[in-house]
Amino acid sequence: MSVTLAKGRIRAFLIISMLIFFVVQACAQVSGATLSGTVRDSSGAVIPSAAVAITDVATGVTRNVSTDSAGFYTAPNLLPGNYEVSVTSAGFSREVRSGIGPSDGRSAGG
Repeated sequence: MSVTLAKGRIRAFLIISMLIFFVVQACAQVSGATLSGTVRDSSGAVIPSAAVAITDVATGVTRNVSTDSAGFYTAPNLLPGNYEVSVTSAGFSREVRSGIGPSDGRSAGG
């Protein structure tokens, strides 16, 4: 009886281990386009901590990211499509750029 119970536990452990392995492999293969850029003011100075909203025009899905201390932002794993990028920061007016379209596996800068 204990041998049968041990075999069942080993089998369950192996099945769970295989499922975890395949899920991790599938997640590692997520790929898409990357949208990145540097946010600057009219004088060319970078704007750190700006809020960047990247919206897929077709679906309305928005990805929100922030610029780093160098004004740089990146949004990886976007689906190919037509995007609108909106930037807001304290002390500045909202800036919107439309018609930005990264292709599958490629990058588009803004």
